[in-house]
Amino acid sequence: MAAVGAMLAACGFAAAAPAAEQRRALLVLIDANPRDILLRERGDPGPPVDGVLRFFGEQPGLRTGLWSASQGRYQRQQVLLDVSQGSRQPTALYSDVDEDADDQHDDLRFDADTRSFENWAAFRRRALDVSQTIRPGLLAASVPGGAAFVGADVIEPTPAIAAADERGRVAAVSLGAVATLAQRARAASRSQRLVVVSAPFGDAGREQLSQLVRGRADDELLLIVQLPETPRQGSVGEPPSRYLRQIAVAIGDGREGSPRSASTRRDGLVSAIDFAPTILDWLRSETPDRMRGAAIRSGATVSVERLTELRERWSQARDGRQSGSIMAIVLLAATLYLLLGTLRGPHAAARPALRIGGLGLLWWPSAVLFAAAVEPATRSGEILLIAGVSITLAALTERLLPWARAPLVPALICLLAYSADLAAGGPLLTVSALGPSVATGGRFYGVSNELEPILPIVLLVGLAAVMTGRAMGRGALALYAAAGLVLLVVVGSGRLGADVGGVLTVGAGIAAAILVLLGGTLTPRRIVLAALVPVAALAFLIAIDLGLSGGSHLSRNLSRASNASELWELVTRRYELAWPVLKSGSKPLFLLASLLAVAFAWRGRRLLYGDLPHRAWAAALVGGLAAGATGALTNDSGPVLFINAVIALAGVTAYIAGRPARARS
Repeated sequence: MAAVGAMLAACGFAAAAPAAEQRRALLVLIDANPRDILLRERGDPGPPVDGVLRFFGEQPGLRTGLWSASQGRYQRQQVLLDVSQGSRQPTALYSDVDEDADDQHDDLRFDADTRSFENWAAFRRRALDVSQTIRPGLLAASVPGGAAFVGADVIEPTPAIAAADERGRVAAVSLGAVATLAQRARAASRSQRLVVVSAPFGDAGREQLSQLVRGRADDELLLIVQLPETPRQGSVGEPPSRYLRQIAVAIGDGREGSPRSASTRRDGLVSAIDFAPTILDWLRSETPDRMRGAAIRSGATVSVERLTELRERWSQARDGRQSGSIMAIVLLAATLYLLLGTLRGPHAAARPALRIGGLGLLWWPSAVLFAAAVEPATRSGEILLIAGVSITLAALTERLLPWARAPLVPALICLLAYSADLAAGGPLLTVSALGPSVATGGRFYGVSNELEPILPIVLLVGLAAVMTGRAMGRGALALYAAAGLVLLVVVGSGRLGADVGGVLTVGAGIAAAILVLLGGTLTPRRIVLAALVPVAALAFLIAIDLGLSGGSHLSRNLSRASNASELWELVTRRYELAWPVLKSGSKPLFLLASLLAVAFAWRGRRLLYGDLPHRAWAAALVGGLAAGATGALTNDSGPVLFINAVIALAGVTAYIAGRPARARS
């Protein structure tokens, strides 16, 4: 009966066949839960074997890579909606999605008889509540004639979401045995230019996938996407959540090289929102502006083995390595104090330990980048490597350079290293503990929010080291302005840091520092001019980025915004996302501690900063604090930027407090 049904379906689909020269696309969604394909080789101490990646890599004519499935918690239904609309928002913005719960209820119900989702309208309203820019079903609605769905009786028809139009209707449906999937998919493609196929990853399913790969014609785009189940809370044997963030994908389009898109700028990695623009680009249909993804192109070839390593690295690069390595630096500095105190006495050891500890925190960003190049196998190994390199370089710098000049070296190396890496596409930054949020799908390239306030502080400290012993003048102010402009371009340019919001952070820091350098009375005119500096810099860089097609996050959204409401949404969304960050985990405690640290430093300013070697050091402290506060108020990571700024300034304070007795006036 199944064979007869398949033949009838084939005849039905073939009846309305389009012109032969029209291109077609098959989007194949395979049920391949990581718990079924990982950890099979339990005796191997290396990364778990991914059966899907291995299978894709063995198929001729497929370009294998990974795709970022979600921005936040993985929810299968939401991922499918994102695929259908070519756009997505963080799951934290959805009022009915609990970020702390793995078990979410799927409400969309597909009726195969009517070829429609019964409650699609409710999900359209839900999408509009989150953002004006997302339209579930926009992909199928943009394909003339809509899309067909071909599935197996043994699989839930949830993947039909990707074939539904904006009304929740699917143009054609074929359900049958797994053994006829390839045949029915080919039949459907003769009447519908876009066919969504749902296939299992068992033996029978893999045979059908192989048939689709072998039978691909030159005019057909074959896009095969791994689609795991949403993990259920408390279930035994579920895969680690990190394996639901970057999942296997394969593309058959006659091209060479690994998949790559403008959304990720990473060879071997694309985003869920890229599938719709890729399909429409292949079909030569217009891509709506509301689709925020980009068509998938070809990048450098990345092996299956390297993809596995990258997934591990992306998933774990930020796993406590930031806070762990900072704490390790503090502990090493404390250990050094105990050692020196044992040899020289407690009083004689205090100042060297403070100087080396402060310099260690200034070396920390560079050590993070170095550890990314080494890629230690374990989290603890990377933490120790970062801390060890930081303290070792701090001790050498302290030994070889005089006090107040030593910070120039870590500042210069840090700024040059990050600028060079960003110019090369960020290969080290992306896999580092300070890199963008690749694992969570928040950002794939450019300067991360955690790094954003650190760079202007490092710059200001480096300039303070340069100015020590020199008189103030117009040349000094010009130096600050020029250095600040260069950092603005590095942080904000779409071709480098791509963090246009970071321009406000850097601009505020530089403007505040120059105010301190000018001295005199703080007049309202000066305050207004300083406040306008970051705004003017932001407008300048946006204009440059749009003109040069730099592709920063903000400029891409600006170019696609259709009205003032969508522009205002770009602003308000940052605060909607910052509020959950402020409430999450230990963030309130760290924020309170940071505020108390600032209050303590102000109250004890005469003791801590009463004998600064140059006004430039006060400019670095005030400018750094302004950068952190501005970043916290203008970024979706909120308090994280202020906390990181205070930690960096604590290192500067430690170095200042460790001034050698012989250098005191």
